[in-house]
Amino acid sequence: MPWLIIICLVLAAATVPEKAAAQAASPAIAIIDGDTFEVNGKIVRLYGIDAPELGQFCFNGTKRYRCGYEAALTLTKLVGNGPVDCHPTPVDRDDDGQICSVGLIDLSEAMLRRGYATTLPSSLTVYRRAESEAKLSKLGIWRGDFVPPREWKAGHRLDAHGDQPRQACDIKGIVSDKNERVYLVNTDPEYANIDLDQVRGERLFCSDDEAELAGWRRWPKSAIQQRAAGAGKSSN
Repeated sequence: MPWLIIICLVLAAATVPEKAAAQAASPAIAIIDGDTFEVNGKIVRLYGIDAPELGQFCFNGTKRYRCGYEAALTLTKLVGNGPVDCHPTPVDRDDDGQICSVGLIDLSEAMLRRGYATTLPSSLTVYRRAESEAKLSKLGIWRGDFVPPREWKAGHRLDAHGDQPRQACDIKGIVSDKNERVYLVNTDPEYANIDLDQVRGERLFCSDDEAELAGWRRWPKSAIQQRAAGAGKSSN
């Protein structure tokens, strides 16, 4: 075997552990909702946009659908495995969000372009253009009626459109060993592996609003991972 080929094979083999180490060291990214995520224990909110809340419903004609979940799933797909690069913006001091990107994709602009977010008053011109294009094309939440996310958080709701399907109550409220009450949604990777324990006071909720009013909260991620690890041990 020529020496050049041998050297190449040795170098290639040496890079495998380095790649594995780099992958292991890559920051863990967890989507909270359509405009917020956690990376390495830090909560990051996307600058210039407002996405539907997790428990928010929108209308497509006479049919109600879970636009909050669709927004979260859209951001999940955009983020992928990252890495996500974020930096604060000096554009508006009242907006504590960050401009984040994956490669060349600006996440705020991408969410607007797909129709799963609305612009905030201080949004960049390019963001407003992306929102207008999505609205014109009737993409995402623009394909029907919806309450702006900020108004939804303030308690405003749309009137019922004809016969509506029964609201799904699949938000899992769990209790950690430290008695932390947190809730999971079906976009969380641990969701399917956690069974509720009624003895611990765990239960289902129909929306994130209902869960928070009852004293549960969306985070911390550590409590969810702890509960998932405990469920894995008990099933073995």
